[in-house]
Amino acid sequence: MITKDVRDKAQEPMAWFQHDSNSAQDQKCQRLLFRYGNAGYGAFWRICEILANTTTHSLPVETDEDWLILAEQIGMRKAGAFDDMSSVEDCRDFISCLLEIGLLNRDGKGRIESARMQKNALYFGMQRANGAKGGRPKKNKTEPTE
Repeated sequence: MITKDVRDKAQEPMAWFQHDSNSAQDQKCQRLLFRYGNAGYGAFWRICEILANTTTHSLPVETDEDWLILAEQIGMRKAGAFDDMSSVEDCRDFISCLLEIGLLNRDGKGRIESARMQKNALYFGMQRANGAKGGRPKKNKTEPTE
């Protein structure tokens, strides 16, 4: 059972997260690599870094501005002044792909998240909650009886 304290602490940004060295062999990542190549794979891990570093580990994707900010953060924003809508569409298409293959999901509140990042956050929440309890209690030393 996960306590409220653990859930609260899990919402805090993570300084790092575990990344399996063979994650590219995962079927979902294989699909991503097939569709978007190494650039898409890198953009996905950039999203994971952003999710890890945000409170609640989810990102808003409701407005065109949200999409443009995300496109900028993951390297999908085009440089021209009139390319903003194209950047938004490219980012939407990419995120739709990640949702379709199961690397991301929607939280029902206009945000995207990763089940893997949520799992990592709970791990750190548990570590933080346990750390807040302090170290080991001192052993009771009883005086030897004569």
